[in-house]
Amino acid sequence: MKTFPKKTQEASSQTSVCQVKEITLYYLDGCEWCNKVKAEGTVEKIEQLGIKVTKINAAIGPIRHKFQGVPTFVINGKVYEGYKTFDEIKELLACPLSNEAKPDESQTTDQSQTPPASINDDGFLGEKGQKVAFENGAIKIDASLFSDNQAKFFNVQMAFGKIVYFFVVKDKNGIYRAAANACQVCFDTKKGFRQEGNEIVCNNCGNRYPVEKIATEKGGCNPGPINPTLAAQNGKIIVKRADVEQVQNLF
Repeated sequence: MKTFPKKTQEASSQTSVCQVKEITLYYLDGCEWCNKVKAEGTVEKIEQLGIKVTKINAAIGPIRHKFQGVPTFVINGKVYEGYKTFDEIKELLACPLSNEAKPDESQTTDQSQTPPASINDDGFLGEKGQKVAFENGAIKIDASLFSDNQAKFFNVQMAFGKIVYFFVVKDKNGIYRAAANACQVCFDTKKGFRQEGNEIVCNNCGNRYPVEKIATEKGGCNPGPINPTLAAQNGKIIVKRADVEQVQNLF
């Protein structure tokens, strides 16, 4: 039975220059995406940064966090489900841009701060939409934009430069829904989705989803769910940072 390799003594003796010092990885033997993480040497690369990686087989445990699928990474107390590259994990670890760079001791460890815009060229080919930003942990969008029941596309910058592309749509029942402009299957093509009539259509494979189903299902070619029932307050639609973080692994 194949398992993730044990951490080497050399890796464990290093001093981490990243803000996060320890993470947890839940996996299953035979899981395709877990095996991809293993084949790419992601765990070993993380350990070479001097970070302790606790690897837990989800079939055996112990399970200390809530999640629905593997691989799942727990970083700085937050749960990130789904496959991630080493570079994506490194962003979440708050590592310096190079091995030589030293962390600024005066810099805040609040990962919600907005990073420089120079690292935002991610090659996304789909509808990028309007740029928005978090205020006190939430994005507020005028509800009047959605009166035509047409999806509106947006993009927001997350911690350490990653851009998440998403859309918000009001269905025929008056419910506001938000989902990633990407899915678990086709995300690497960076083509996103479009709306045709009352359906959201994948620009890569052509799969179609009724607006009333958006953000209700995870996995497959479904647009990554952010929230199926967005709150509306004082004429504004509220999209919470914690909900958006659930889909940032798709970008």
